[in-house]
Amino acid sequence: MKKRFKSKLGFIIPILLVLFAIEAFMIWKNLFIGIAVTALPILFILYLYLATRYVVTKDQKLKIRSGFFYNKEIYIKSIKKVRSVKNHRASPALSFDRLEISYNRYGRVVVSPNKKSEFIKELKEVNPRINTD
Repeated sequence: MKKRFKSKLGFIIPILLVLFAIEAFMIWKNLFIGIAVTALPILFILYLYLATRYVVTKDQKLKIRSGFFYNKEIYIKSIKKVRSVKNHRASPALSFDRLEISYNRYGRVVVSPNKKSEFIKELKEVNPRINTD
């Protein structure tokens, strides 16, 4: 039982659209420095999307990874609560439609899986005592 979930796309879509429009303008005007400068954040955002994932592993852990910034493992048995939140604090989530996972005594992490109900179902299969609001 190894299940992968990608992050839901949210606020990065408008950012990418603006950057692609600027990139197209730079290409149209043959501004090569501008092309390179605009391409860097586009590539970085695309990398973050491709490298942000939440994996429920066979050994009953939740692995959360977001690029090279964030890499965490949580024992699913230690998860106490999963609830929907819409906050703007920094986290390994690419959307504002998020889930806050409370684990151990004071641990909290915010994620934005693209299939929230399926994600919660996978967690509850391992730990049916997880409280969901």
